[in-house]
Amino acid sequence: INNKGQSLIMFIIFLPIILMTFALIVDVAFMYHAKIKGNDLLKFAKKENLDIKEYFKLNDINVENIETSRNDKGSCVIINYKIDSIFGSLIGYKDYEVEITDC
Repeated sequence: INNKGQSLIMFIIFLPIILMTFALIVDVAFMYHAKIKGNDLLKFAKKENLDIKEYFKLNDINVENIETSRNDKGSCVIINYKIDSIFGSLIGYKDYEVEITDC
């Protein structure tokens, strides 16, 4: 029996799955980075009493929604913005929504 092509067939079958997994990992890493960057920007803007929307805009982030409220610990800010997807467009996601909360 000639078994020389079996590994090539298995490789061809699993290659798209492996590539999509790596693409998903890259997109999740970019979302995580965007959340950390936004959280740092928000904390700095609150600390320095800056206009949050303008400060985010200076750092190339277009804020869609800002909610502020007061609680017993002080002020609470929730910011929503979107980041572009890199590989998500292959499966229909053009952008991802990021939400940052600082209470």
